[in-house]
Amino acid sequence: MRVALALALLMLSSLCVGCFGGDSDDEFEWPDPISDGCQVNYDLECSILLQLGETAHHSLINPLDGKMWIVFLGGIIKSWDGENLEDVADLSGLVSRCHMEQGLLGLSLDSNFVETKVVLLSYVENGACEGENRSDLVLASSKIGDEGRIEMDSVTVLKRVEQPYRNHNGGFLLHAGNGSYLWGIGDGGSADDPHSNGQDSSNALGTIQLFEFRNNEIKSILDNSTGDPFVLHYGLRNPWRFDIGDNGDLWIADVGQNCWEEINLVPLSERKNLGWSLKEGFQYFDEDGDCYEEDDHGNDGHGDDDLTYPVVAYSHENGNCSVTGGYWMDWGPEELRNGYLYGDFCTGSIWIIKEFEGEWTESYVGNSGGMIVGFGEGLNEEVIVFHWTGDIVKISQKS
Repeated sequence: MRVALALALLMLSSLCVGCFGGDSDDEFEWPDPISDGCQVNYDLECSILLQLGETAHHSLINPLDGKMWIVFLGGIIKSWDGENLEDVADLSGLVSRCHMEQGLLGLSLDSNFVETKVVLLSYVENGACEGENRSDLVLASSKIGDEGRIEMDSVTVLKRVEQPYRNHNGGFLLHAGNGSYLWGIGDGGSADDPHSNGQDSSNALGTIQLFEFRNNEIKSILDNSTGDPFVLHYGLRNPWRFDIGDNGDLWIADVGQNCWEEINLVPLSERKNLGWSLKEGFQYFDEDGDCYEEDDHGNDGHGDDDLTYPVVAYSHENGNCSVTGGYWMDWGPEELRNGYLYGDFCTGSIWIIKEFEGEWTESYVGNSGGMIVGFGEGLNEEVIVFHWTGDIVKISQKS
């Protein structure tokens, strides 16, 4: 099993050979896949659902037929009915895969999808792999035809965000209700936030954007007198995943650099600065990579510098390297409900944050047995875990 996973990663990595741009990108050393089998605690069980051979990272349920749509980094979308995979879209000609963090990054349904058959897409557009990055992060819409496939001639670009480097694109899309959407965007890439995008609320990089989508157009719904009118939150490095909790607040898993991975809890109604690159986790950011605990910032998200601090931060110890959010669990196995679920890319570890006696506390759920790139909802409310190698694991109640 370990050899098979290593070969799969080698195959996937070969797609990007020569495309990393040298010193212009954050040169992360990808570890060898480690798999000891999925092992979970509580009254849960896990097993391999699919082995696809290419990286899928997100799923959602199509309300028209109840099938699970699976989103692949390479630009493919497929549907799964429990037995068969069918094609929904091939967007591979539109998206860039020059870097491992590029590709088709987000998919969301129009708030009135049953009638409109319209979807929103987020991707890094295709471009040359040589030289500096010239591929923008794109927000687009498209229509599902009568055959259940995306009509390629209906793809309409709604917004572009220039990306100075190839990594830290973010790109996740989340419907926030009433025709409003959240769009996560990374700090622009490289390392150390060289252009200080994280602390610049006047541009889209390093932010969570909020917009309304109606009549195939987007518009700002924030009352911002300064800066980018779409910016809801800023000071983020690479918000790969986020979700809305049962009280309407936003859970954000933000990928760290040298020392800390963090989970943040912020309101939807009030702009917050999450601190990158002034801070990483609870400590002030050190480009030299020194890691230490900051004792003068409480774990209540209120420091002495008007920055919002994490609910939870975990270190790069025991093989951990990069946080992958995550869902607020108001569905799924009973043991996982009423908490925020997230994992680590390198180790496959999974945790859940729940509130106990007024404090947010993380608990270890188990290990998925692979390198976690995303989570999703299954056909029967199972937790779906996506691995970099193309394996998909499901976690469900013990039968």
